[in-house]
Amino acid sequence: MDKLENYIKILSTKMKVYFDGDATGHSIDHLERTMKYALKLQEKEGGDRVVVGIAAYIHDVHRIMGTQQGRYVSPKESLPVVENFLKDLNLSSKRINHILHAVEHHEEYSFGQEKVAVDDIESKIVQDADNLDAIGAVGLVRTIKYCIAHNIPIYDPNIPLYRNEYSESIGDKSSIHHIYNKLIRLGKNMNTKTAKDIAKQKTKLLKDFVKMYIDEVS
Repeated sequence: MDKLENYIKILSTKMKVYFDGDATGHSIDHLERTMKYALKLQEKEGGDRVVVGIAAYIHDVHRIMGTQQGRYVSPKESLPVVENFLKDLNLSSKRINHILHAVEHHEEYSFGQEKVAVDDIESKIVQDADNLDAIGAVGLVRTIKYCIAHNIPIYDPNIPLYRNEYSESIGDKSSIHHIYNKLIRLGKNMNTKTAKDIAKQKTKLLKDFVKMYIDEVS
């Protein structure tokens, strides 16, 4: 068992309790899949394996805080809580700061415009890994489950499908709108070559699903 696996073993007990009952689509299963994607990308793209693995595993603390507070909580606001989770791992201050940086900026995507702050390979990998789990078959299921749990319709044809700008703090009006305006764009917004290659088939599935669904209900 290497150091990363030891760190995750220590973290997992607290994280499973913290994320128990999640209704946002960001469960412990999502964290584990994101970490798996991140480590796969790190093998190809390089970077600090420990920073990548831990940041991927702990990146969504802000989602639970948002549920608790009844509002959108940014990743930056979650950093004190994230740092508290890390305190028992005996990590260097350099690694802790690197993990916090990756967590803080993992949702900073601009859909084709110049990116800001995601400038190191570890942060790029964590963002890509999170986005890979948001698209494809799993992404479809997560989106639909979330919308059902929050009484958001599957589709509303009276609302224009396209949003010119996407903001995480402003929710979409239906599952189809979310898939079209965020998830499909994520496939085009990957940072690393490895993630771009994985995203191609996943993005095609999303596009085919949206088209088929709208055709069938129109």
